[in-house]
Amino acid sequence: MNKISQLISLLGGTGAVAEMLKIQPSTISNWKKLNKIPSTKHTAVLELSSQLDVNIENFLPTKKLYNFKFKILLIISGGIASYKSLEIIRLLKKTDVELDVVITKSAQKFITPLLVTSLNEKKCYIDLFSVDDEAKMNHIKLARSPDIILVAPATANIMAKLANGLADDLASTILLASFSKIILAPSMNPVMWNNLATRENYTKLLDRGIEFINPDTGDMACGESGTGRLPEPKSIINYVFSYFHENRILASQLKNISILITAGPTVEEIDPVRFVSNKSSGKQGFEIASELTRRGAKVTLISGPVNIPFPNCENVIQVNTAQEMLDNVNRQLPTDILICSAAVADWKFIPKNNTNNRINTHNKIKKTDGRLLFEALKNPDILETVSKSNLRPKIVIGFSAETNNIKKNAYSKLKSKNADLIIANDVSNNKVFGEDFNKVILVDKNNYEEWKKQSKKSVAYHLANKIHNLLINYNQRDIDA
Repeated sequence: MNKISQLISLLGGTGAVAEMLKIQPSTISNWKKLNKIPSTKHTAVLELSSQLDVNIENFLPTKKLYNFKFKILLIISGGIASYKSLEIIRLLKKTDVELDVVITKSAQKFITPLLVTSLNEKKCYIDLFSVDDEAKMNHIKLARSPDIILVAPATANIMAKLANGLADDLASTILLASFSKIILAPSMNPVMWNNLATRENYTKLLDRGIEFINPDTGDMACGESGTGRLPEPKSIINYVFSYFHENRILASQLKNISILITAGPTVEEIDPVRFVSNKSSGKQGFEIASELTRRGAKVTLISGPVNIPFPNCENVIQVNTAQEMLDNVNRQLPTDILICSAAVADWKFIPKNNTNNRINTHNKIKKTDGRLLFEALKNPDILETVSKSNLRPKIVIGFSAETNNIKKNAYSKLKSKNADLIIANDVSNNKVFGEDFNKVILVDKNNYEEWKKQSKKSVAYHLANKIHNLLINYNQRDIDA
């Protein structure tokens, strides 16, 4: 019996295959006679074999699963499911991916470095303190070179290390030193997966932008049943490539679009040691800058004083005062989009004595028994100034921090500042400043759109989608005009 006849037999016979593929039985008979399936039908047969759990690798010509060219670092941590990582390697070898593999000491209790090296056809890495490797600072190279770091299986232990900043072996050091996208595929006992400590670590890692391929439910090697099984290797591979495909599309979504973002607080000095400012951390603006950069935009970030790392965008300008921020915004115009997320101090305060004369502020103001008065001078309104100028960007987005009447005040700001979109939030009782989560309301000329509470990273992601749609509508209006 030839190979195609064997395959048709495994799939249920000529009549069954013809019915499932909705083609004539004579066509199937012809395939068997020629010992060949037309390339146009390979995908349909692959899908059919997948549904029927039939392995057809020996029947159809070898074919790359995916043609994306990028780098993956696979970290195999200890656990009974480590053996499944060998199938992940085998599947990745059918793609154009450049693959490196790191095995933890615990994983070596289940699989050997020699086996991994044989499958991947290149050295695998096992030791942080290898003289040969670390002479080249190899843990940094491994951390920085991949597009994606996939940890499969990811044990409760390696999740805890990553969540709490521990770096006591090669795998955990790489994870902490990397700028790459990290995807974890957890595998552990169901009680461990549902343990409060693991759930807290899971939430913490999600908030930091780590992706998870959540475990499957079923019988475990330990004899218990529940959620904790490592997903099947094909599912893991499909997730990774779907993620990469989506991000490859997103990376060009805002290509050649220039975006100017203000973020953080501004500071108005009273004297050399005192100042007026606010509680803004800059986190939301920085997340927006990161997300829009990821989408291919040319992002310039103008930031007041903050205590968080700057995002990896095209240009970062640091300022202190409201006037400095406005001056630098004007220098960056024209731009396609302006996003004013900075919490700009509304006033600067001029100290005066009890006879209403200005006090010299070149030196520290000394305490006296006399009254100290302050004259409040209004700072420039950056959003309104730019939005009503001749160099107004195509799209202008402002933020509105409110303590009451959120929608009403946000809509009033939208109209008075001539903005296209206002993102409003409730900052009463310090609900937002410095936090990693935000709950916002989007206000435009026609609608209110209330978003559920989510991480500031997630807000940035959905705002980027909104901006993309606004650009499409804007460009369509230009065409119609």
